[in-house]
Amino acid sequence: MSAYLVGNITINKILTQTDAEIKKSSDLKARFEKVFGIDCTVHDWKTRLGQRMLDLNQLALGHRYGDLEKAVVYKFQAADCSQIEAFKALQCWLYQCMEGDIPEQSSLFKFFKNFVLPNWAISFVMRSPDYDRAEWG
Repeated sequence: MSAYLVGNITINKILTQTDAEIKKSSDLKARFEKVFGIDCTVHDWKTRLGQRMLDLNQLALGHRYGDLEKAVVYKFQAADCSQIEAFKALQCWLYQCMEGDIPEQSSLFKFFKNFVLPNWAISFVMRSPDYDRAEWG
């Protein structure tokens, strides 16, 4: 499968869900702020983080194809999507960034892959009606 630069809608979905989860968890908010050095109360934090995400995706394309970075400017726009759509968008972005030493070296990649992705998986399942209806044990 070939690598490509994800669309803004992919980043929008991820950051819309991220914002929703941060509003529910002060621990998650604190982790984001510490890892990325951002203030999640500032109105443009999603735009700044989204730009970093697209820049990392471009770096991956450079590793894969030798592409030169293009001037891509990201501006966050809230996306109307389900939790599962945001989860799948995150998986897509991570996959598109798996070139060169990015998985081992990028704190942005590692945080989303090793912390956000598994936490969303657990959280989304445990909040589902199917989970509530399932027998214990």
